[in-house]
Amino acid sequence: MIATAHRWAVVFCVLAVAGAAAAEDALSTGDVVSRVQARFDSTADLRADVEQEIAVVALGRSMTAKGTVAFKRPGRMRWELEGDEKQTIVSDGETIWFYQPEDEQVLKAPLDSVFRSATPVSFLTGVGKIADDFSASVTERNPDSIVLRLDPKRANGDMGRLDLVVDPDQFDIREARVTDPVGNLTVLRFSNLRRNLGVPAEEFRFEVPPGIDVVEAPIGY
Repeated sequence: MIATAHRWAVVFCVLAVAGAAAAEDALSTGDVVSRVQARFDSTADLRADVEQEIAVVALGRSMTAKGTVAFKRPGRMRWELEGDEKQTIVSDGETIWFYQPEDEQVLKAPLDSVFRSATPVSFLTGVGKIADDFSASVTERNPDSIVLRLDPKRANGDMGRLDLVVDPDQFDIREARVTDPVGNLTVLRFSNLRRNLGVPAEEFRFEVPPGIDVVEAPIGY
């Protein structure tokens, strides 16, 4: 992940159907949104494996990472990623910590300054609602997935376009794709997703490693 909001893309995509008969039986966009939201509303916590790929236009290169993610409502999450950069991202529901060991520092910020209600991860953490915060459209369907496009209803210069790839049976999120306003693309692919395990709250506490500086994020971060 990246220590700025636009580098943080976590969340949803849905892929499209082929054929007229399938289209007639397809769920409406409103139905898809309702079922995705209901799946989250019934999820107290979850764990998953995650693969991340970030294509940075200015650098002309992609960065990749693999690891694990855990969420617990409301507002708690933990990402452990290894790849081009090792990263730990932890939120206890009030404060979020971004730690990259190579930087020898931790960036600390209030959670609500990074993930307001109209950001992709907001409904994962129990903060926002898809229908309230986004205009949605189904852009693709096939028998295995649905692609749901979400555009923020309120102006957000960091957001860009969000596409969620969703399982058409359980309405779990398989993949999230965020394209920011300058064309950078972040893709998150989720697998081995397990819900309502009783993930302990202690997992969402961040302990600053010895000798590591803590940097407070500036206002407006």
